[in-house]
Amino acid sequence: MASVVLRASKGHVLAIWAGHPWVYAQAVLHVDGRPADGDIVDVLDEHNQLLGCGFYSSRSALAVRMLARRPAETIDDAFFHDAVSRAVHRRQRLMGLPSDHTTGYRLVHAEGDGLPGFVADRLGDVIAVQFTSLGMKRREHIVLDALGELLRPRAIVEIPDEELQRLEGFESNRLPVRGKYEPPACFEESGLAYAVDPLSGQKTGFYFDQRENRRLLARLVRGQRVLDLCCYVGAFSVTCAKAGAAEVDGVDTSAQALLAAQRHAEHAGVSDRVRFLRDDARRFLEQAARAQKTWDVVILDPPKYARRTGDVDKALKSKYLPLNRAALRVVSPGGLLVTCSCSGRVRPDQFLRTVGLAAAEARRSTRVLALRGAGPDHPVPPAFAEGQYLKCVFLEVD
Repeated sequence: MASVVLRASKGHVLAIWAGHPWVYAQAVLHVDGRPADGDIVDVLDEHNQLLGCGFYSSRSALAVRMLARRPAETIDDAFFHDAVSRAVHRRQRLMGLPSDHTTGYRLVHAEGDGLPGFVADRLGDVIAVQFTSLGMKRREHIVLDALGELLRPRAIVEIPDEELQRLEGFESNRLPVRGKYEPPACFEESGLAYAVDPLSGQKTGFYFDQRENRRLLARLVRGQRVLDLCCYVGAFSVTCAKAGAAEVDGVDTSAQALLAAQRHAEHAGVSDRVRFLRDDARRFLEQAARAQKTWDVVILDPPKYARRTGDVDKALKSKYLPLNRAALRVVSPGGLLVTCSCSGRVRPDQFLRTVGLAAAEARRSTRVLALRGAGPDHPVPPAFAEGQYLKCVFLEVD
């Protein structure tokens, strides 16, 4: 087997020893052998001590995505099948998923479940999968067969991430890969019914990472007026209305997502208290501020603005800062701002500092009530800070 030898730097080696799942290209001293992209290679320190093995890539900033760390572990078809099985049973055993009230959730979470570059979401009897590493794509038949065997879904559909796949040197299409798929995919979250089409939506069709944050917010909104910015298919909006919010305004730029949001509100029996509007969040906020309109609770959950480390400063200054400043200006005194960032490259301290600057510029006094992340169906290794991508801040606003 070919091998990748790391530079004689305590930081590079210690990170892998601690369980970080990525070997960055700049940490590589040299490559022994001629591995093809997607091959499994050994990872060694400068003394040729084995640190583990993983998928190799000559094209990506991630030279190796770690798979295993035990010398005797065999990486064969059974290894990948067992990893899928453990992911399924982990959610059943530790999280009670699926349950009578929740049948949509993250089923496999890449590095957190030992399958780097592979995620799978369960949407009732449909599974949506995404491959972002060539190593996993080359072994897709193993994991797809395992999902089919373990869960017997009606269909499995693949959702490409074109940018990441291009960096890894492969392409895939948005299409069914197992079974016969007819939209929509129907599931429940906390007793609320949703119907989405993963082949025409964002990501895998639904943002399951916010489930626990929606459950917390539901406890805080009874009798409140709520504004849900970047509402997508209305999960926050419908959750708040069902929990007793007096009225909810949902704003998004996608007409298709808003049609789904309206259907979800109607199915939940709350369409009389929820209004959806197609508009840009920042433009909507500026117009609301001029009209001196305010809400008791404002939710701001924008898309990923920083995909690379080099994008972070610009995203903080030109996106997160003005958006949060504008959002803070329309929160009623004593109200709540729930503001989020799903950009893994943005650290929690950077995001909090930016929110603090936005509060200062908006001349609002704030305090953090909670800093939360994704739910437990999105596990991460302890040393993998980059994997803790979601920041969801509950902020009291005076």
